[in-house]
Amino acid sequence: MKSYIILIKVLLISLTINAQSDSVLYSFFIAGHTFGQLGVNNIGLHPPFKEKFVYIQSRPEIHFGVFTGDIVSQNPTAQDWDEVDADIDTLGLPVYFAVGNHDMENRPLFESRYGDTYYNFTYKNDLFIVLDPNIDEWNISGTQLEFLKNTIDSNYQSVENIYVFFHQLLCWESDNIYKNVIPNSFAGRADTINFWTEVEPLFHQLPNKIIMFMGDFGAASWSDDVMYDLYDNISFVGSGMGEGIGDNFVIINVKTDKTIDYDLICLNDSINCLGELTDYAISINNIDLFTTLKVKLYPNPANNFITIELDDTNETIIQLYNVNGQLILQKNTKGINKEYIDLTSLSNGLYLVKIISKVNQTNIKLAIQ
Repeated sequence: MKSYIILIKVLLISLTINAQSDSVLYSFFIAGHTFGQLGVNNIGLHPPFKEKFVYIQSRPEIHFGVFTGDIVSQNPTAQDWDEVDADIDTLGLPVYFAVGNHDMENRPLFESRYGDTYYNFTYKNDLFIVLDPNIDEWNISGTQLEFLKNTIDSNYQSVENIYVFFHQLLCWESDNIYKNVIPNSFAGRADTINFWTEVEPLFHQLPNKIIMFMGDFGAASWSDDVMYDLYDNISFVGSGMGEGIGDNFVIINVKTDKTIDYDLICLNDSINCLGELTDYAISINNIDLFTTLKVKLYPNPANNFITIELDDTNETIIQLYNVNGQLILQKNTKGINKEYIDLTSLSNGLYLVKIISKVNQTNIKLAIQ
């Protein structure tokens, strides 16, 4: 009797797994910053990512992938792209490219090999749109904006979900909910961009479910490894690799009823070591660091100096990084509630201020004008 009970339990588990698999119409993965560690020119893709190819191949519902930029390191050569292509061949799945700023350091080379850097395709009655913010300082403008408008107008009524891919954190502004999300870099960003004024409204008005994917994450100690947000009909997903412990990519599972769930795949530990993608929801976890950590920085934007007010009078380290991640200033304070930082020697642009104490760390984006 005991053996029959065990057999029934095994059958029930098997039926449950098969039912879950049957409910998935298709899956695809996104992977950001796939060249990996900063300053390292690997042979092809980030080695810990390549080690997960076997896992990807073990899931037959995964039909393709999208690399969300910085696929190759700085100043890419034909050999760099040959190595990437060879790695993709070993994966055995189609992979689409959404280009990053490093990929476009040799735009003619890329376009001669792969063609246009913005394009669209449909799959299983879903629309996929790949954009290139590198053309105009993070703006989607000119012929690319016309392409986007025409693609949406021509397809939204006949498709279900719409997926949009680009490299940079286009949703970031210094005064919105995403101000505390830290990408790898703000390199090449204009002072103002048209994401919220011209791009996002094109999608917000649609009846479709919209998911936007970004890949400039996870390459450095100062940057976030992953982000997620959902409002109205739009979701944002950010994912990347290169720094180490938080390296990840994301699998998107599209169900037969066109609902979606996500698998956040950890590269350097167990598959699920980073938890669920939805654990990183901005609407739940985005707490104003200025209030919670009791740090004030002003003025911001700044000109010649900034003032930093600290609630913690224990030893505190104040660091200033440029958009390329270079440490350009560091001050150690102890027993001081207010610190003044001279900025007169610095160029205008975006910077990251990192404030480190024994109990917490605060990252604040600073604009110098």
